[in-house]
Amino acid sequence: MLILRFHPPLLFFLLLWHLLSCAEKTPKDISNQEIASSSDSTHSPVGDIRPYADLGGRISLVDQRGEMFILGDPQKRSALLFFGYTYCPDFCPTTLSRLVQVKERLGAKADSVDIAFVSVDPQRDTPEVLASYLAYFPIRVRGLTGTRTAIDQVTASYQADYALGRPNERGDYAVDHSTSIYLLDASGRIRHVFDYDATPDEIVDVLRLLWSSPMSESERVVDDDPLLAARNLGTYGCALLDAQAANGYRIWSKRAAQEDPSQSASSLQPTYEYGLDR
Repeated sequence: MLILRFHPPLLFFLLLWHLLSCAEKTPKDISNQEIASSSDSTHSPVGDIRPYADLGGRISLVDQRGEMFILGDPQKRSALLFFGYTYCPDFCPTTLSRLVQVKERLGAKADSVDIAFVSVDPQRDTPEVLASYLAYFPIRVRGLTGTRTAIDQVTASYQADYALGRPNERGDYAVDHSTSIYLLDASGRIRHVFDYDATPDEIVDVLRLLWSSPMSESERVVDDDPLLAARNLGTYGCALLDAQAANGYRIWSKRAAQEDPSQSASSLQPTYEYGLDR
């Protein structure tokens, strides 16, 4: 029979090594692991949803029914808000499509969040045009427009931005605009800002976190969130709206298919009671 004999100093060394390898990790080690793990993912987990003191505000706008709406006032539900315009060939319809998926994933809680679409093109996006556009999406969306001054106030208070492009031969023009999605609580305070490419599941997770969290009296500022501050909410972009895109990619607009290309450019520049000049 084979008998294994261990030298006492060697046995002591092996026992000590085993105990050290099984020791609990220090908070420093855990923190480093979490940082490494979060850096591997596209979006870090959301933990802080305190309201932003330097984002948002109370501003009077007009909805697609022609009724006044005070953005920033307390509402019955939380809301997901983004900026765009009805002639947008890419960001806006895809964002709305993603928010349709958010509603689907929420199931019975779908009615617990509103969707708000703020136009940065009030010259063309009258309440009637907003109503026509939003009717093509299978969810209830509050379309908001207003005077150029009001739109500028809203974008400034949300640290967003936009820029009007040069009209083409038919009078169409693109509008570059910020593409973030803002989460507002029922009190009208901004609690989180999503990247344009946030997935429906990520948005749903943050909504559920908001709904399960107690009301927060504590506030923060954008600079408290290094990732958000570095993102620069004023960054914007939109595809060029050339004649082909104007005629073929406006999936929502029956009016576009009925227009006579020989019509003057002013036919695409409707006026509204707040009468604006671009």
